[in-house]
Amino acid sequence: MAGHEGEPIRIAVRELARFLGADIEDPRFLADPHQCVTPAMRARPVHRLPGGAVAVLGHTACSEVLRGAHFGHGAGELYEMTLLGLPARSFLQLDAPGHTRLRGQVARHFSVRRVQGLAQSVAAHVRALVADCRQGPGDFVTDVAEPLAMSVISDVLGVADEDRPAFQRDARLVVQGLDQPARVTDERATARARFRFVRYFHQQVKARRAAPTDDLVSTLLHRPDGTVAEVREVVTTCSLLLSAGYDTTVSLLSHAVAELAGDRSGQGWDLARDIRTADAVVEEVLRLQSPVQITPRAVVRDTDLQGVALSRGTIVLPVLAFANRDPAVYEDPDVFRPQRHLRTHTSDRAQPRHLALGAGAHFCLGAALARLTARHALSVLAVDPPMSRDEPRTYQDNVTVRGLRTLPVTWPNPSTAASRSRARRSTPADAAPSCPALALADADLAHADLADADQRNP
Repeated sequence: MAGHEGEPIRIAVRELARFLGADIEDPRFLADPHQCVTPAMRARPVHRLPGGAVAVLGHTACSEVLRGAHFGHGAGELYEMTLLGLPARSFLQLDAPGHTRLRGQVARHFSVRRVQGLAQSVAAHVRALVADCRQGPGDFVTDVAEPLAMSVISDVLGVADEDRPAFQRDARLVVQGLDQPARVTDERATARARFRFVRYFHQQVKARRAAPTDDLVSTLLHRPDGTVAEVREVVTTCSLLLSAGYDTTVSLLSHAVAELAGDRSGQGWDLARDIRTADAVVEEVLRLQSPVQITPRAVVRDTDLQGVALSRGTIVLPVLAFANRDPAVYEDPDVFRPQRHLRTHTSDRAQPRHLALGAGAHFCLGAALARLTARHALSVLAVDPPMSRDEPRTYQDNVTVRGLRTLPVTWPNPSTAASRSRARRSTPADAAPSCPALALADADLAHADLADADQRNP
């Protein structure tokens, strides 16, 4: 694979795995990478790897990398090479000014009104999917998480119903392609899937030029200054949002159900059932089971990180999954405890913000949509939750984006679920504790520049 565009990051990630004493091909590592982190590793937040790259494990240090002006990608436009050795095919790999401009165009579409308007359709999608799940054994990933995530992102992009099955297949391949810096995948299959994405969105751009609609393609195509965007700019942005948004949402939903099914107290499902506190569950799942584990950066100006001198061009690997379980920041960091995100009194101190959705200028643009999808999906599922089956769970062969491939569950009797739903609707809900996560979600929605929202909620 020498000379491959992702080789510098691939080498760095494999060195990180060796540093952890793990093999990224090992299913045990994919299932639980956190078992590799020792107290000795935790004692230092920043580690220089043999090849010169730097692994960042601490919450404070990761936050500094994500927010700091000395760290980025090294490209300002879509079609130049970054310092990470990757072509900047999307605004995820860009720094200002290209990143700022493209991010602003996408953010226009994720307004408060538009995202909140998706709540009813999300709940309707979940109810329809659950209704199709017959009583007895099933798999949550294939029964609900994957089709729901595809339906939501397809709603946003304006993908026609008849195109969605093919998109679900291609999204999986393209997301595996996003993980290529860590693993060698079937690059021919990925290339064919990307080609189909490009061809489809080229057709959509042509149609929206002739007859604009209210979907994201039209928003991206017609800029605020009255000019029309380049076709390839729209195509690459839509492909990114479809593939990346799909996979991270599947991971969030699946891990949420896995954690709730294993919560013997049942308090997690009680919180998920109430839309006012469901966000506490969502935030704890994001913290504990970060969908995006590693978000590579490069040093764009010589700097110092926690006492480690870094020169321009150095690859930096902030490991969000480890930062979100930093014992210096979180009490009992490996324990699923949604209550840590609730305030029972106004004087209670808010839990330090996790980094699962990033921070700074590259804070996840779809954060509000992902939170809304998970919140409403869990509130519907909590009426009569699926039960975990005593069968092995399997994980995707990805390192950068970590998610379940299978989650065996038992679906409840539909008539029992309906009677419980009626009983709960007839019982007045007690006053719920306030949830700081709700304020975070509102901030994400209200501000087109999510970097500002991130700074307001450190």
